[in-house]
Amino acid sequence: MQPTSSPLDQLADIHLPDGVSWCPVAPRWWILLSLLLIAIIGFFIWRNRKQQNYYRVIAQHQLTGIYADYQQTQNAGAYLQALSQLLRRTALTAYPHSFNASIKGNDWLNWLDSVCPALTEKFSGELGQSLLSSAYQKNPQLDVSGLHQLSSQWINLHRNHRQKLSTSKLSTSKQGAPKKVKTTAEANHV
Repeated sequence: MQPTSSPLDQLADIHLPDGVSWCPVAPRWWILLSLLLIAIIGFFIWRNRKQQNYYRVIAQHQLTGIYADYQQTQNAGAYLQALSQLLRRTALTAYPHSFNASIKGNDWLNWLDSVCPALTEKFSGELGQSLLSSAYQKNPQLDVSGLHQLSSQWINLHRNHRQKLSTSKLSTSKQGAPKKVKTTAEANHV
């Protein structure tokens, strides 16, 4: 007689589960994690850029105060003096290592134009010249609103030392060979 097989003998052995992967996160979570990381990096870049340009906000606020003082007192000499000081302080903040604070006259106006290509030679023109000559007149006649608007545009649009500023320009001489011409910023560097 044959021994009868028990139904328990027909059961399979217990199988242990597979080992846990060291990367158990589903791909969707990796995508979400990478998007979160990109957003965090983007936020820090935006905040850093905002902090670097905060001096422009302060300068605009001070420019508005200077203009409001002029409108109350109608003292053009004091307005021009305060405006010149504000532009110099802004330039020192924007170019802490390369701006020569002792620059004067037309070199100063040319420097203002050179760091703000959007305002093509506005300071070197008649309006900017009033910044130099009218400050020493007893009753200067000048376009204060135009000068205020020009200064406001310069504060907003000039390039600062963190932005790329071409330090040299190539010009062609009569023989056609390029030669290096120093900009006003290079010539006035201390």
